[in-house]
Amino acid sequence: MVLGTGSGGEVVAGEVARAGGTVAAVDAGLFGGECPYVACVPSKAMLLAAREHVLVGGEHAGAFGRAVLRRDDTAEHRHDDGAVKGLADDGIEVVRGRGTLAGRAGDDLLVEVDGRRLRARAVVLGTGSEPAVPPLEGLDDVPTWTSDQALSSPDLPSRLAILGGGAVGCELAQVYASFGTHVVLVESGEHLLASEPAWVGAILAGALRDLGVDVRLGVRITGATPRGDGLRLVVEDGPGVDADRLLVAVGRRPRSADLGLATVGCAPAEDGSLTVDARCRVLGADGAPVAGLFAVGDVTGIAPYTHTANYQGRIVAAHLQGTGRDADYSGIPRAVYTDPTVFGVGEQAQQARVRGIHALVDGTDVADTGRGFIAGVGAGRVELVVDAATGRLIGASAIGPEADSWAGELALAVRAGLDVDLLSDHVHAFPAWSEAIQPAASRLAERVRTIRASA
Repeated sequence: MVLGTGSGGEVVAGEVARAGGTVAAVDAGLFGGECPYVACVPSKAMLLAAREHVLVGGEHAGAFGRAVLRRDDTAEHRHDDGAVKGLADDGIEVVRGRGTLAGRAGDDLLVEVDGRRLRARAVVLGTGSEPAVPPLEGLDDVPTWTSDQALSSPDLPSRLAILGGGAVGCELAQVYASFGTHVVLVESGEHLLASEPAWVGAILAGALRDLGVDVRLGVRITGATPRGDGLRLVVEDGPGVDADRLLVAVGRRPRSADLGLATVGCAPAEDGSLTVDARCRVLGADGAPVAGLFAVGDVTGIAPYTHTANYQGRIVAAHLQGTGRDADYSGIPRAVYTDPTVFGVGEQAQQARVRGIHALVDGTDVADTGRGFIAGVGAGRVELVVDAATGRLIGASAIGPEADSWAGELALAVRAGLDVDLLSDHVHAFPAWSEAIQPAASRLAERVRTIRASA
């Protein structure tokens, strides 16, 4: 039984059902999770429309209206008929309602769904996450959006303040600025995208500013007050920020409350995540796996992306079918679909050095490639991180056109522990963006050889 049918839950349910298992899928919301309706899919549809509008030009309001129509078509107008049909076609029983754990009956786990008691040999929790809302004074008194609300709204505000310079905040800043909104992007940290190197955030900040976004870094917001039909953000040691609406994009929190976890001997961590082992089995209070209980996706707190959830779903499905393997998250890619696009995988040099690794770093500007010259690209770069002792690639970061695609080979290289010498000898098509990888890899390979020769 799957509780929550986001990406990971759907993968588990589908693979087990197609292998002949008996599966029920329980969800109180839209089947298919948030990604297709109010998250990944509609945001990427809006980003594509925004890029096209910037290239073509024209009147903002009409273009935004057409973008909303495209977004809602892509999101199936937030109807889950297609997802339900897909589950049913796989022979999965679809149960609408809120499911909670209710203890055990022998080897089975008990689940209550709106007063109905069900039992299953295995239960997979795929309940996802929800937008985090900071305890900001006055927030309830001003017009706000979460990302979910922004991506289902037809409104184009004249002035938009965005709180949070992570992936969601940056992507939506680009969307609204492209359609003429005056956007102020406020980030308390010293650079955008805190999970990526500072130089990546600096390049992205420059691109957003070129689009007209007012990017403010190192700014602490202490409250919000109504101001006319809009609001004012109160800034510590600085002028306030006036806007018609505030988009709160400070992250997401695993959705683990009220799942009946205590009835089976486990509890969420302080951040709301469920601790799992390498087979995605939920660990109980004693640190041992709870028999038959699994978790996938954002609720685990591990690399909270749709592709991670899909991967974890495959891990659980394989385990349930007796062909289990341990999860390996070392090559999970990170991507932000701004223009330019951001890519990351593995460790940053600073993180590796904290662990005592002698990390070597080198990079190439995308403008120095043949494709960069042809396209007239200014800012963009790829950097590689190598363990000097082993010569293996342990991390990479990139920002540039379509970086999520052309830098993808680096995710496989990190997971495979590829020697940078082999990476430096890899031949890329000319003139591909990925040619930027080779010069940096070649210089790093030479540095590793020098270190080994002097040892």
